[in-house]
Amino acid sequence: MVSIDTIVPHNGPVRIGYRTFAGIGAVPLHVWFKVFVVIIRARLVKQRSRKRLLELTDDQLRDIGVTRQQARFEADKPFWWYRT
Repeated sequence: MVSIDTIVPHNGPVRIGYRTFAGIGAVPLHVWFKVFVVIIRARLVKQRSRKRLLELTDDQLRDIGVTRQQARFEADKPFWWYRT
């Protein structure tokens, strides 16, 4: 006997927040949109903080252990660059 699991591979349940979905394809588009918006917002916040490094004085940079060159390097990263 053929079951649906043999026809369509089952990836197991997907948990997003408090909701569980039956599989990857079962996640509604509006959920993916919300995840996308959260990611973009977080990256824009990180970009703003990088740009604020340029506004700090040399003494303030020294207090946090960053050189002017390191601050410039961080501030020049594009907003989609999320990792260190």
